[in-house]
Amino acid sequence: MRSAVLRRLGAHSGSLPREREGKLVRRGVLAVAIVLGASWLSIPAFVNGFPFVFPDSVDYLVFTPHIYRSPFYGLLIFFFHLDRFIWGPVLVQALIASHLIWVLVRNFAGEPKLAWFGFIVLTVGLFSSLPFFTGFIMPDFFTSVMIQTFYLLGFQRAKLGKFEQIYFLLLGCVAICAHVSHLPQAILLAFLVLVLHLCFGNSLPTSLRRGAILSIPIALAVCATMLNNVLIHGVFALFPAGQIFMLANMIEQGPARDYLQEVCPDAKLRICSRGSTLPDKSEEFLWSTDNLQRLGGFEGMREEAGAVVAGTIRTRPSEVVRAMASSIAQTFLVHAPGAELFPLSNDPWMVDVLLKKFGPDTLRAYKASLEARDLIPRAFLRRLDELTFPAAVLALLIGVACSLRLGLVDTLPLTLFVTAALMINNVLCAVGSGVHDRYQARVTWLMALSTLLIFARLWRKETARVASGRVVGQSTSPGSAETPAFTQPNRVP
Repeated sequence: MRSAVLRRLGAHSGSLPREREGKLVRRGVLAVAIVLGASWLSIPAFVNGFPFVFPDSVDYLVFTPHIYRSPFYGLLIFFFHLDRFIWGPVLVQALIASHLIWVLVRNFAGEPKLAWFGFIVLTVGLFSSLPFFTGFIMPDFFTSVMIQTFYLLGFQRAKLGKFEQIYFLLLGCVAICAHVSHLPQAILLAFLVLVLHLCFGNSLPTSLRRGAILSIPIALAVCATMLNNVLIHGVFALFPAGQIFMLANMIEQGPARDYLQEVCPDAKLRICSRGSTLPDKSEEFLWSTDNLQRLGGFEGMREEAGAVVAGTIRTRPSEVVRAMASSIAQTFLVHAPGAELFPLSNDPWMVDVLLKKFGPDTLRAYKASLEARDLIPRAFLRRLDELTFPAAVLALLIGVACSLRLGLVDTLPLTLFVTAALMINNVLCAVGSGVHDRYQARVTWLMALSTLLIFARLWRKETARVASGRVVGQSTSPGSAETPAFTQPNRVP
């Protein structure tokens, strides 16, 4: 008896190192898979020969303080490029995207399911806008990161470990701070989580508890934003330049131009002096002409822009609503990846920054890139997007219908949350900044991801059903009664 107990203890102690070794091997394989996924998502930037850049990218590389731009994305990427390795931000963004996809695949397809992870990364890398944003030195990448972290924390927190929860809370805060448009989106997304929990039958206290965790990254982002605006710009406001962007849009769309023609020059507005020279496009008013600078720039026009916007809405509400509705509708048709990847309009400034901060080798790589030579196949990418995005939406509808028919109601929150998040992004960007492909393209890839996750969930359901049928068949087969129950293999995942 004693010898038998000692043998069992010895066997158990010998199994512990093997279990630890098995866990280390699995973690190593997972780490390699995530790195390979990140490498795949970086291929478009590698083919370009340089990270994708935009005129605003220069500001993020040199910490240029602007009242209309968040400084936190530039601060974040500095710790990864350190003025030496321009590819650092791209690699980190790709790793973040790859890891997020893995966590979602793990939750939907079961663990471990590296095959599904590889298939999904391969698919979104080939047929979605994601790799054009992982390789983009712009904070637009973090819009989809914010949406994914809010979904995981709001609906799948029970499936996350403690360290994962802390990581996603911090990542969510970073994502909100990265771009000025993210804070209002985050507030609406948190409210959306609460509403969806209520719609799915949870009580108000339960819904509030499940959504309360999202208040942490929002509160941190509000504090960081206010601190920056007060200390750097001397303005106690969350969105000190928002009214100027709205004014530029209303001038382009017509209502603000008509309002100014009516009230000028009696209104004693500085902008009345530019009435005959106001450009037709908001981009020209803001950036490519000197109209705004002659009026005092973003800082000098804050109060007057707010007054003009308020006056336009008060006197022409129907025109404003029609213009906004037209812009919002247009956003659902304009979402081509790479549409803004042209040779930079501020190329001399980028050349100066790269030469002084990163050296001549980095500058040569930038000058030799496809983007700098205007060789990005934008027309092809647009045509591809016109096929793949509607296909993803259609496949998502089919996947949701199949999952609901099988009773997989856990796929419905993902579908509703991502769809609503895309609408929130489109509406806020259309009203605040106008219609630009990249504002929509930065989140459209989430439709393809959601579709693939739902089909992974369907596959998990089907394999469990098949495996369960096999077990039942074995238990009812002749001679099965002769086999003790505890020796039957458990084949259900």
